[in-house]
Amino acid sequence: MEIYIEYAFLENYLLDGLLLWLSLRAAKAQIRLKKIAFSALFGAGFALVYPLLYLPDFWGFLLKIAVGFFLCLAAYPRLKTKKEWGRYALSCIFFFAFSFCFGGVLYALFLPGEERVKAVFVLSLAVPFALLICFLIKKLWRKRREENFLYDCEIAYKQRSVRVLSLYDSGNSSIKNGLPVCFLSPDLAYELWGEEYFQKEKEVGQVRDEITIFTLGGVKTLPLYKGELSIFDEKRRIVKREAYFAPSSNMISREYKMILSSRILQDVEGNRGENNESF
Repeated sequence: MEIYIEYAFLENYLLDGLLLWLSLRAAKAQIRLKKIAFSALFGAGFALVYPLLYLPDFWGFLLKIAVGFFLCLAAYPRLKTKKEWGRYALSCIFFFAFSFCFGGVLYALFLPGEERVKAVFVLSLAVPFALLICFLIKKLWRKRREENFLYDCEIAYKQRSVRVLSLYDSGNSSIKNGLPVCFLSPDLAYELWGEEYFQKEKEVGQVRDEITIFTLGGVKTLPLYKGELSIFDEKRRIVKREAYFAPSSNMISREYKMILSSRILQDVEGNRGENNESF
């Protein structure tokens, strides 16, 4: 079997560069392409030299692990603070995990009957693999952001009360008559308001407050219900106040059932929602 050194070097160089880029992206570390290129260059050179080394399996395995840590170190921008060291460690974990996963895919698809997988197949498989990893990274960090701003809440309306998991959203600054406006999922709205949710103003016998919102689909007018909202941090209640609640269809199939107003926690010390993004 013939192996062209230049092809093997290029294959390892591109793969190492891709895996390092994915690892830094997954760890939310600053990406510098020059440092990644240098690190991948070293990794590709090591891949060519390693078969010439006659080492016991144990020492060969340790050498591969050590080189993996060095590649991540060489690609990482800087290491001065404790947080940066933590992200570097996380990037190493992702690098080894991605390398193992990609190697497993190659083993499953090409090993039977193949002495060596051709570089064109490896690189063509690396593209969808990278796209899949990027998609999973995006989902992972979005989930993490949401979990950092989830609160356990209780809504009291007339004689009913429900407990609900809510998302604090700094992008929701809606207010009506001096009170913040929170948005509920349709199923939670029905659980809280019952048949009143489907009744019109004439049937209820009173004029309802309303709020007009602007969405991508156009302008919508939503009915408002005034109730009492309590917010808990673990088991301690940190907020208890009046608020308006409006039904919204944007939370169907989400983990949380209510979007809190940005005004809810403004007076609470140590507000965790200060830098939240809107979803």
